[in-house]
Amino acid sequence: MPSRLRAPAGWLRLEGVTRNNLKALDCAFPLGVLTTVTGISGSGKSSLVSQALVELVGEALGAAAPVEEPEDAEALLEDRPAAPSEGRIVGGIEDIRRLIEVDQKPIGRTPRSNLATYTGLFDHVRALFAATPEARTRHYDAGRFSFNVAKGRCPRCEGEGFVMVELLFLPSVYAPCPVCHGTRYNPKTLEIIYRGKSIADVLALTVEGAWDFFADAPNVCRSLKVLREVGLDYLRLGQPATEFSGGEAQRVKLATELQRAQRGGALYVLDEPTTGLHPTDVERLLNQLQTLVDTGNSVILVDHDMKLAAASDWVIDIGPVPVKMAAVLSSQARRQELRRSRPAAPQPIYGARWERSRSQARPERRLGTLRGKQSARYRGVTVRPA
Repeated sequence: MPSRLRAPAGWLRLEGVTRNNLKALDCAFPLGVLTTVTGISGSGKSSLVSQALVELVGEALGAAAPVEEPEDAEALLEDRPAAPSEGRIVGGIEDIRRLIEVDQKPIGRTPRSNLATYTGLFDHVRALFAATPEARTRHYDAGRFSFNVAKGRCPRCEGEGFVMVELLFLPSVYAPCPVCHGTRYNPKTLEIIYRGKSIADVLALTVEGAWDFFADAPNVCRSLKVLREVGLDYLRLGQPATEFSGGEAQRVKLATELQRAQRGGALYVLDEPTTGLHPTDVERLLNQLQTLVDTGNSVILVDHDMKLAAASDWVIDIGPVPVKMAAVLSSQARRQELRRSRPAAPQPIYGARWERSRSQARPERRLGTLRGKQSARYRGVTVRPA
């Protein structure tokens, strides 16, 4: 937690935002700070941040939001196409150079994608194996140790380590390759040894084990250091991306971004990043988010975790009755307080007041005794009080 609250370096102002239950909403997000958007379930947090904000900023920067493809044909027929967000940006877009959405969507649909390849550290590992004396004698380059290249991978599974088994009436499943037994490589490639381990043995190492094994390789340790800081030290380097949970996939994406040179001016958007995380991992995640802000970036996240909200520079709460809440107190002792101010007249963000008169209230359900009902719904049914 920083010693003092940061002051916004600017404001990203939106007008007329309409998406799902948001109707003609005008709002402003502070830039250069850590902002947490809170609110009850169904209040429109994700609609505002993960959908409308991402779409409008992406369109303004010339990068359209990717279209999520359904997993099967039935979903394509049943799902209705999502209506695009309405609204416009009226100020602050000039302070944003890049938009990064760190979501919990899978980072790969096949076992070919894994932790080492996604983060980029596998390029440095392959270079180390290609520099060994035995590899030089055989004229093996770094491409020989890639399971995406035919000259070094297993010909049976083509480098996946698994083969797909098609079942007649059930979904297809993956099973270990009967030729390479999950190593992904052919026998000639596995003969190259680096510090007592083959390339398959290295992929079987966890992040924590690889940290000790590659202690003298700074390029590899740079990626491993970030993975350890976000709490992923238990994952294997070659663990297929299909085995990652949503929270793990999100932290892998965040670790990949943290490896890059931070030049500032980027807007990071995260939707409920603490879902499924242990309190210790939440603390690690918070430290990384604070690092992003310290390097001149803006972070906007949607979450319910009060520890995360208390450590934020700015809090925006969305609910049925609009309550503006902002952590703008400068005193460190009062950091966890939220100054609450209500507008003079209620102006709900949904375009219509959430009020119900007594005449419109639903009748209270009571348990009683139904006897002799001739209705088709209640024929022969007797209900007695509990």
